[in-house]
Order: sequence, then C-alpha cells, then structure tokens
Amino acid sequence: MYFDPWPKTSREDLFDREEEVERIKALRAPITLVLGLRRAGKSSVILVAASEMPHPVVYIDARRFEAEPYLTFKHVAEALGEALAQPMRRFPKLREYLKNVNGISVAGFEVKISWRERGSLVEVLEWLNRWAEENGRKAVVVIDEAQELTKLKGYNLLKLLAYSYDNLRNVYYVMSGSKMGLLKKFLKLEDAGSPLYGRYMEVVELRPFTLEEAKRFLEEGCRQYGVPPPDAEKVYRAVGGLPGWLTYFGYTYVSVRDEEESIRQTVSYAVDLIKQEFAHFLEGKWAAEKRYRVIMEAAAECAAWSELKRAVEASEGRRINDAEITRLLKNLVDYGFLEKRGDLYCPPDPLIAAAFRKKYR
Repeated sequence: MYFDPWPKTSREDLFDREEEVERIKALRAPITLVLGLRRAGKSSVILVAASEMPHPVVYIDARRFEAEPYLTFKHVAEALGEALAQPMRRFPKLREYLKNVNGISVAGFEVKISWRERGSLVEVLEWLNRWAEENGRKAVVVIDEAQELTKLKGYNLLKLLAYSYDNLRNVYYVMSGSKMGLLKKFLKLEDAGSPLYGRYMEVVELRPFTLEEAKRFLEEGCRQYGVPPPDAEKVYRAVGGLPGWLTYFGYTYVSVRDEEESIRQTVSYAVDLIKQEFAHFLEGKWAAEKRYRVIMEAAAECAAWSELKRAVEASEGRRINDAEITRLLKNLVDYGFLEKRGDLYCPPDPLIAAAFRKKYR
C-alpha cells in the first residue's frame, strides 16, 4: 500500500522508482551512492532492491548513531555484528566462513565482533568475499545514512573501503545519504590525499516527485483505500514532492477524509520534526546558533548571499566577515537545510520553508 508509513520492502508497495531500484540492483561499481533529501524514499528503494538481490545483504542503518556525539570502533563493530544475522539466516553456510575470523564469536545467528580486534573487520570482509567467490555470488554491504560515520574517531574507515574496493572483487557497497554534502565530505572524493580519491562510484539520485508524479501517487494510493483523491495541486503546493511527506498526508487523508485537516496535520507534524532536526544540527554550534537561525528565517522565501549577510549583520549590529557567512551557508547546504538555486539560497522543500517562517517561530 502506497500510504503505508513504514519503509517499503516489496516492489508492489513502492510507487515508481523502478529505474532507481534496477540501478542499485545492477551493482555497476564497487560502491554505489544513493543520494537524496530526507524523506525522498532512499531506505525504501534500497530495501526493495536488496529484497530482490540473489546475494547476502548486510544492512546497517547508521541512523542509530544520530544521537551519539561521536563514534568509536566499538560502535561500528557492534552494528556490523548485528547486521550479519539477517544474511546468515538466508545463507546459513556463511556461519562456517565467519567462524574463521579472529575476534568474532558466532552462536546460532548471533554474531559478536570484539572491539579490541580492529583487524577483524578486514577479515569479515575477506571471508564474505571468499564465500561469494566460491558460491558465484556477491556480498553487499549497505550503510543507510552513511554520513553519520563522519563522527567516527580513531579508526580510518576510508582505508578499509579503499582496500575492499581494490582487492575484494566480490564485495560491493551501497551507501545512502540525505546530508549529501556531508556524505561526499566524509568520503573525501575530491581530496587527492583520500584513500578513495579517483575511484569510480555509481551515483543514484532520488529527486522529489514532480506535480504529475505526485498526482498519480495520490490518485493510485487513494484508489487502494477506496477513497476519492484530493486536489493534488493544492497538496503539492503545501507539502511539496517528497514521497515521505506525501505518504504522511495520504495516511492521514484516508483516515480523516478531510483534505484541509490532512494538510494541516502534515504541515504541523513536518514543522515539528524539522525543528527537532535543526536543533540536533545546532548541537555543539552554540556560538553560531543565532546566526544559523537568522539565516534560515531570512532564506525561508529564498535570498541572495548579500541579503543573508545583511540579515546577520542587522541582528548583531556589526559587520561580519564574508568568509564566516560563506562557512555558515556551506554547512546549511551540506546538511540539507538549504540549496543553491542560481544566485539564491532556498529551502529545498516547502515544509523546511514553513518551519522557518516567522509564524512558526
């Protein structure tokens, strides 16, 4: 059902996105990046693709680390150990291969990786590669919202990825990121000193639905529940084209059967959630908190760099260095709160704009 609020795991519940699913399934490069704003449907697309792959898939949802101020090797080892349980159920003989890894214990379908044995991650990947090679398959490691790993301290994950890319020909990675700038910064793709510099990666970008796509989504979703569709243009103007918000609207609409009330509930819920995400973004940035808020409020209806600089200076009654304004804007773009449209900085969807209009302050 299209309006089911949980991530989709089967193609029949996923609206459109057939091309994106097929590109992920194709595994055209050792690393595939799935990019898009939050609520663009990345997790659903990846889960559907994974369910149709004839390969073991190790799925790590890095959103579990969002509340952590920093990460250690122990966090990664625990997450990988838990994620290995699912492919072992589907491919039981994997257990015998993983039992060869130093620092790993396998009991039934439970895997524990010693956080003291840092070489164990390499060995896990090497044995996955060996199993895949001997069984004519591939091993796929999915890291959803991989930009959370920017908080990892004391362990160079990029070196591990580069080693796997160059030497483990049967291990493939699928990484998603809603904070697109942050994910690219984490991978250091344009840094000549990065272990991953120069490696080709397949990029699958999930864009918001167009008005026509949103209209079909709402019409077909309503048909599944036997209710008349709403005014799609009105809904689209209010909540935009991100599948997550349209799904929330649809889920509400089939319950209350009131277009205006469903829009109100969707906007209210979205604004509260976006504010929470922005508060999380501000953690550790207390000195610049007021400046970030002033910029977002000034950019709610789109604004040029010069207008945003003037807004910050007016709020403080003094001149601000140009480089500081540029730095603040880059961070907001990297985290997905703003995007550059020509000479203007704009919220990437109507609900982010709504969260920073003064009436919602």
